[in-house]
Amino acid sequence: MVPSKWRPKSGNSELAILPWPLGEQQYLLVLPPVRWNLLLDRLNEMSLSDDQAAVVERVIGGNSAHLKLDKAGRLCLPEELAVVAGLRKEALLVGRLNKFEIWEPGRFSDNNKGNEAVAAAAIKNLNL
Repeated sequence: MVPSKWRPKSGNSELAILPWPLGEQQYLLVLPPVRWNLLLDRLNEMSLSDDQAAVVERVIGGNSAHLKLDKAGRLCLPEELAVVAGLRKEALLVGRLNKFEIWEPGRFSDNNKGNEAVAAAAIKNLNL
């Protein structure tokens, strides 16, 4: 079940889900319609003859899914995405402000050791 604060506010209950990072596929990145459209806009700004843009479009287009939340706010992941993310019985939802991630709990723990120190250093650089 997706927490209500992470559900699209527009009334459009469709979310884009991508294995992320591209090439490593450690977790699933979930984008609300606004962020998905921003990604599409940026890709559309690139030249049709740009080989890198074409590769990105192929990889994202071939590996992403667009899923609608049911009335209870649940998401039913396609099996191929669950396998890529290593999801078996449990999933960990990790908020990232205007998007979120879906991790296999053990994989998240292994990949995020020491991240609080990195975040603390990055916050200092924001000069808040």
